[in-house]
Amino acid sequence: MKTHPDYYIEGNEQALAAAPQNYLRVDTDRGPKILAYGRDPNFPGWPDTLQLNYANPELQAARIDELIAIASKCDGIRCDMAMLLLPDIFQRTWGMTPEPFWPTATAAVHARHPAFTFMAEVYWDLEWTLQQQGFAYCYDKRLYDRLRDGHTAPIRGHLLAGLDYQDKLARFLENHDEPRAASEFPWPQHQAAAIITFLSPGLRFFHQGQFEGAHARVPTHLCRGPIEPTNPKSPPFMPGYCRF
Repeated sequence: MKTHPDYYIEGNEQALAAAPQNYLRVDTDRGPKILAYGRDPNFPGWPDTLQLNYANPELQAARIDELIAIASKCDGIRCDMAMLLLPDIFQRTWGMTPEPFWPTATAAVHARHPAFTFMAEVYWDLEWTLQQQGFAYCYDKRLYDRLRDGHTAPIRGHLLAGLDYQDKLARFLENHDEPRAASEFPWPQHQAAAIITFLSPGLRFFHQGQFEGAHARVPTHLCRGPIEPTNPKSPPFMPGYCRF
């Protein structure tokens, strides 16, 4: 495994013994190391990732160069769990405080590719924060949760927010992390939730199979899923898909 000094968060034997779900022992070109899995501070690590050290300015510069290269090949990018790179959250998770990454990264990309679109997967009511750091759109998980819970007052209050905020929200009823809307929402509630979600300001975010009313949520690691009959009660959206 090729590594650059200080590009990854390293652990030690004590950390591995205390939280084996969060660390991995690997052989590298610099000898054996214990590296940290990427993770949300509230949950175990993701075993298909290793955590990069954003407290290292060289790492940040390398990642910005990578984003610039990506922006030369496509129109936009979805940034997974984007709020984890905010300095206070990174410090809470890893005990070190990086310089802010997103304002510098988005500005550097937009200097080369002004129309490039950044979308953030973001939770914990940090959507506005990421919008101010260069993201054109942020997931609106809060609306999804309120529609799923079915309480009208929080939904109404949510939709009273300023348009400078709402216009930059990505509205959805399902994505690869959430249950299928057809399986999660009883039909009358599903119909009402769809009307609210996709007629509100912001970006309309549809998932593959949603228009057909699919019930099976297929992990992103798989290239195929079950063949399901079209649900005649699936909300009648416009033709076509939009999956980010």
